[in-house]
Amino acid sequence: MSKVLCLGDSCADIIIPYGESLVKEVEVTFSCGGACANSAVFLGKFNVNTAFCGKAGKDIYGLKMLKEFKENGVDTSYFDLDPDLVTTQILVVIDENNDRHPFLMPKKEPSYLAIHEDDLNTIDLKDTEYILTNGMMLFDEPAASSILSFLQKAHEKGIRILLDLNFRNETGNKDRKYLNRVIALTDYLLGSVEDDILFITGKKDIHEALNTLNNQVVIAHNEHGAYYKANNEISFVEGYKVQIKDTLGAGDVFNAGFIYGLVHQCSLHDCLKYANAAAALSITKSGARNAPAEKELLEFLGNQ
Repeated sequence: MSKVLCLGDSCADIIIPYGESLVKEVEVTFSCGGACANSAVFLGKFNVNTAFCGKAGKDIYGLKMLKEFKENGVDTSYFDLDPDLVTTQILVVIDENNDRHPFLMPKKEPSYLAIHEDDLNTIDLKDTEYILTNGMMLFDEPAASSILSFLQKAHEKGIRILLDLNFRNETGNKDRKYLNRVIALTDYLLGSVEDDILFITGKKDIHEALNTLNNQVVIAHNEHGAYYKANNEISFVEGYKVQIKDTLGAGDVFNAGFIYGLVHQCSLHDCLKYANAAAALSITKSGARNAPAEKELLEFLGNQ
C-alpha cells in the first residue's frame, strides 16, 4: 500500500469565464477536480507514493480522472468507477474580478459521497503512514459514518490523520457531528484562515481561533503564508510573493506540499515552506492542477 492515502472527493470542474465573456470570446473548459483528488495528483507529481480512494461515474469524466491519476503515478486500486453513478460536476463561474462562484451538480446525492463502509474495508493499510480527507465528506451519508469508522481504525493503528476542513456554502449549516468526531482524531488540522479556521471556531482573531483547537497540529493558511500551532505555541511561516494568475486548487497543492515535507521527515516549519512554495508556484498558472513537479519545487526553494 502507498505511504499516503487520499480519501475523498473527485469531480469534474466545468470552468465558465462569465466576466471575460463581456469583452472577448472565451471557451468553457473541463478539468478533473475535487480537493482530495487534486492533492493526490499533486503528491504524485512530487514523487510521493500515493493512492486515491473515491467514487465517480463510469462516464467520460470518471474515465478522464482515472487516466490522469495513472499518468501521475497515483495508485487507483480503490478508485471506483460505478456505472450506476453520474460523476459530480462543479460548475465554476469566474466573474469579472476573477473570483470563483461554484455550483454543485447534481445538488443531491453527488457521486463522491456514495462511499460505503464495505468499500473501505477492502483497503490494505499495511504501509500507509498518512491519510488525508476533507470536511465536505463528513456531513452526508453514506460517506460520513463510513469514513469516520475507517479513520477510527486507522487512528488505532497509529496512522496519522490529516483533515482539510474545506468548507463549502452547502455544508456551512449542516450537522457537524461526524466532522467533530473526525476532528478529535485528527493529527494535522488544515484550513484557510477566513473560510475554515475562523468560521469553525466563530472567532475573529486567528490566534484566538487556533488556541481553541486542541489538535496535535493546526494549520491556517492565507495569501500571506501559514500559521501553525504545535505544543501550544503559534508560529508563522511567510509565503512567497508571485504574480497571481489563478488561485484554483491552491489549498489542495498547499496540502500536498505539506505532506511532502512530512513524508521526508522535515520539521513543521520546513513542511510549511514546502506547502507555501507549492501553492505559490501553482497560482502563477491557470487551472486547478498546475502544481509544480518535484524538481521545480526544490529548485524554487533553493533559489529563495
